[in-house]
Amino acid sequence: MIEIYLRLVDRALTPVIIVVAIILFLRGHDYPGGGFIAGLTVAAAMELQILAQGAAPVNERYGRYLLPLVGLGLLTAVSAALLGMYQGGFFKGIWLKFYIFDAEIKVGTPQMFDLGVMLVVIGMTVTYLLRLTEASEKRRGANDLEGDQRMEEVDA
Repeated sequence: MIEIYLRLVDRALTPVIIVVAIILFLRGHDYPGGGFIAGLTVAAAMELQILAQGAAPVNERYGRYLLPLVGLGLLTAVSAALLGMYQGGFFKGIWLKFYIFDAEIKVGTPQMFDLGVMLVVIGMTVTYLLRLTEASEKRRGANDLEGDQRMEEVDA
């Protein structure tokens, strides 16, 4: 049974967790953070949704996108590595700098690689969490059925 407080926490914290993941992703190349920890943070937000809503609704909403997300992440990470070949070496960084209101914005292949890592981590971790939760719910359902049968035997 899903408790009401979990639904409230889900609605309040999921957007905050996603914003934290975006911040971790964007500052990841220059400071601690990056694609892996941002992907785990998004997966934590998804686990909160699984706990609050159950595995079936979350799987119905996101399940069909998870494995293609892993493929897209792998393609993005490998593409970032291969783009460095144009600069003279595998994984060589290519940077584009532009300015918005006197703020320097750097975009490059390291962020592209981090994005690929983040997509792979999100896809694999959420798939694992969904399967784990579904197996747990199945087992709990089987145990509840056994308990109901025992109660019927006692009543008879």
